[in-house]
Amino acid sequence: MDLKSNHSAPVLTDPPPVNKSRFGIRSSLLPYSPPGSAFSSGLLLNVPRKKTGVLDDVRSTCWLDAMKSSSPTHKKITNGFNTEPASTDTDVAYRTWLLKYPSALKSFGQIMDYAKGKRIALFLDYDGTLSPIVDNPDRAFMSNSMRAAVRNVAKVFPTAIISGRSRDKVYNFVGLTELYYAGSHGMDIMGPVRHSISDGHQDCIRSTDKQGKEVNLFQPASEFLPMIHEVFRSLVRCTHEIEGAEVENNKFCVSVHYRNVDEKHWKTIAQLVDDILKDYPRLRVTHGRKVLEVRPVIDWDKGKAVEFLLESLGLSNSDDVLPIYVGDDRTDEDAFKVLRDGKRGYGILVSSVPKESNAFYSLRDPSEVMEFLKSLVM
Repeated sequence: MDLKSNHSAPVLTDPPPVNKSRFGIRSSLLPYSPPGSAFSSGLLLNVPRKKTGVLDDVRSTCWLDAMKSSSPTHKKITNGFNTEPASTDTDVAYRTWLLKYPSALKSFGQIMDYAKGKRIALFLDYDGTLSPIVDNPDRAFMSNSMRAAVRNVAKVFPTAIISGRSRDKVYNFVGLTELYYAGSHGMDIMGPVRHSISDGHQDCIRSTDKQGKEVNLFQPASEFLPMIHEVFRSLVRCTHEIEGAEVENNKFCVSVHYRNVDEKHWKTIAQLVDDILKDYPRLRVTHGRKVLEVRPVIDWDKGKAVEFLLESLGLSNSDDVLPIYVGDDRTDEDAFKVLRDGKRGYGILVSSVPKESNAFYSLRDPSEVMEFLKSLVM
C-alpha cells in the first residue's frame, strides 16, 4: 500500500460572488465519469412538479412514510405492555443483515489485502459518521479522540469530508486544515488546483486560502443562492410555531429538522414545505435522518462530488487507487453507488439497524468508525 503524506488541504472562505452563469458542464471536462454516466449539456434536471393544490392523500402518505423510515423504531405500548421486538430478535435481524454487509472491522484484513499496491483516498460524511446524531444539530460535536483519528489518517491518505452541512459549518465542527471539505451535499467543494479541472470550467473559481495557497472552489449551484435564501426565510417564518421544528441554512440547501417535533405534526411540516416549493419548481425535497432537505434541481450529488475530488487530486482513472467512502445517510448512497457501479472502491454504511444500501461493508456507529480509522494507520 502506497502511503503518501506530502499533501495538504487548505481552508478557504468564500470569495466575493462572481456575476456570471455557472450552469452547464461539459462532459469533456470530467474524464473521470464512469462509462454510461456522462453529464448532459447542463446540470439542470427536468423534474415534473405537482400542480398547485393541497398535498393529496397518496403523496402525503409517501412523504410520511419517507419521514418515518428515516427515524428509529418507536416503542409500542399496548394495554400497558411493551410490544417492541425482543432484543434477541433485533440481534438476529442485524446478524443476518451483516451477511450481506459485513463489518468493515472484521473484514479489515480482506480490505487491506485488496489495498496492497494501491493508494487509498478517504471520503467521510460528518453527522452520524464522525459525530453522533443529536437532538440539536448545532451541537453535533465530534470528540477529541475522533478528531485525532481523522487528523492522523489525513496525514497518510488524501481525506475529504462531504457533508450536507455548509462547508464553513462543517469546517468549524472539525477544525482540521489537513482535509478537503465539500458542503451542501457536494455543491460547495474546496479542493486542490488542477489545471485540467479549473481552466475553462464554468463552475470553478481560482482563489487562495488563509495560508495564501492557491485552491479551487467549485460551486455548481451558485445561481440558486438568492432562491435558497428566500425559501429559508419563508420556512423559518411558517414553522416558527411548530414546537421542536428547526430550519437550518446550509448555503446551497435548506434543512428542515423535525427530530424534536411530535410525530402528529410531521404531516403539517410536510404540507408547509410542499406549499412553499410550489412557487419554486427549480427546487426539490430529499429525505435524510429526520430532516427534509430542500435542494436545487441539478444533476449533482455526493457521488459526483467524489468523482470531482478524485479528478482534482489526480487520482481518477487509475487502477492503483482505492477510494473508500464512509457515511450513514441516504444522500451517501449516491457516493456508494458510484464506487460500486464503477468497481472503483468500497462504500461503508454506518448503521445499527438493517437497511438496504449500495455499500459493500458496514460499521455500527461512530465509535466503530473511529476504530476503523485508527486501524488504517496502525
